[in-house]
Amino acid sequence: MKFLITILIAVLLGGGGTFLWVYYGGFEEEKSEAVAFIDMYGEYNEVAEQVEFLVHLPGTENNTDRAELFSLLSSMLTETMEPVRREELARLAYTNLDALKKEVDAAQIAQAKLYDALQELELAANSFKSIELRTKAGEIVLLSRKRAEVSARITSVLSETNEQTHSIITRILSEEGVLSHQHIIEINATTESAEERFATLEGLYSQLIRMKEEVDTLFTEFVQAAL
Repeated sequence: MKFLITILIAVLLGGGGTFLWVYYGGFEEEKSEAVAFIDMYGEYNEVAEQVEFLVHLPGTENNTDRAELFSLLSSMLTETMEPVRREELARLAYTNLDALKKEVDAAQIAQAKLYDALQELELAANSFKSIELRTKAGEIVLLSRKRAEVSARITSVLSETNEQTHSIITRILSEEGVLSHQHIIEINATTESAEERFATLEGLYSQLIRMKEEVDTLFTEFVQAAL
């Protein structure tokens, strides 16, 4: 009965009334849809924060594998030592590199879960009849997808760095600890690209933090409007 009365009022008000009925969800509060979207956002945000923790992990100061790998590479590439000693250090470096690669792999697995959560969040956003709520929810989904793209880019850059490090260590082992002149030239040639990757990572990390704050703000505004 209430639904029929709502339609009757919309018809009596004319075209403008019909538009208002659509825009505000037929004058009916969409509490259940809003709660479902909020719950889904909570699930998405939990996965997003897990991804962001994992992509930050390789670069944290207390990451012992990163610190040890850096120390070993510095010794292998800058200090004068016997080939057998450099080969020993290269084998040790492999252990640290493997640990870092597993961290990036974990981030990539979580990233896949993040895209699944985003798909569910988008479905929840599209469930609103109210254009206002659907628009606000859609803005959250759009920015959340952009946020996910940034974390995906970070995992890609971290993976590229690991691959380059793997190439250096493998070359040293294949040459039985000898740091050949040709290898030194090739390493120097990749220094510029390594510096560019580092600068790119810094920018992406800053962007990720900023986008998280922006999504949180949009979500707060949505909750205030919906509830």
